[in-house]
Amino acid sequence: MFSKILYTPFIFGGLLFLYLAWEVDDKYALYLIPCVISLALLFVFSPQIDWWWYKKRPPTLDPRLRMLLVKYHPFYQTIPPAEKELFRDRMGLFMMANDFKSQGADAVPEDVKAVIAANAVHLTFGREQFLFPKFETIVVYAHPFPSPKYPQQEHVSEIYEEDGVILFSAEQLMFGFSNPRKYYNIGLHEYAHAFVLSHPEYSWPKLEEKTWMALERLSGFSKAYIDKWINRPDVELLPAAIVHYFTFPESFAAVLPKEKDMLDDIFLSKARINPNN
Repeated sequence: MFSKILYTPFIFGGLLFLYLAWEVDDKYALYLIPCVISLALLFVFSPQIDWWWYKKRPPTLDPRLRMLLVKYHPFYQTIPPAEKELFRDRMGLFMMANDFKSQGADAVPEDVKAVIAANAVHLTFGREQFLFPKFETIVVYAHPFPSPKYPQQEHVSEIYEEDGVILFSAEQLMFGFSNPRKYYNIGLHEYAHAFVLSHPEYSWPKLEEKTWMALERLSGFSKAYIDKWINRPDVELLPAAIVHYFTFPESFAAVLPKEKDMLDDIFLSKARINPNN
């Protein structure tokens, strides 16, 4: 981390003045004070310093992870090269900024991390703020799982708002990413849900139960299918609509034009910026 590099001169300076105070003149002890204060400030502000540094120099996305976007991400495939680079930079920063935890394995595979990041970045790509500071812990299971909230149901995704946790089954997550027109994208769904929870102040479309039928017309995904795929009794309608807005943009605009305009105002209201600015 960049902040640790900044520690070095103050540590050596402190050791030097400590030696001089011990061996030469105790007045040199006064010079220890700015070194100690500087180290303390660096320690306190190291997360902000490191984030500033990495925004200027985003981590390079591994070529194998880039190929996931080239092969499976329709939105990434259509944007110009400069925006492709920005998309990858934001993915790398997202993967750094979040705490990935594996259940049943030693670590979350890098391709699974990348798919989660791609879904989140896609959702916020039209905005300046692309992270989800209220939801920075991501728990990944290999397969459908029960949870304290749904102990009797093995489901594939969930948000636990109280602790800022998002949970995924890697199996269904990867299906939805690699073929989002055949398998409902749970990664996009849960980040849409997280976005809605993070921004209750926005003017969201007022959706009714019949909206499920409109979504089925434009995608072929019925409410029954989505309920069964996620396997929770409370699958959220607004996040489902947002998934369709991103996955089937032309059909969504034709079937739900008013809702499309409202979502445009939210998701495209901020100019895209280069994180190096």
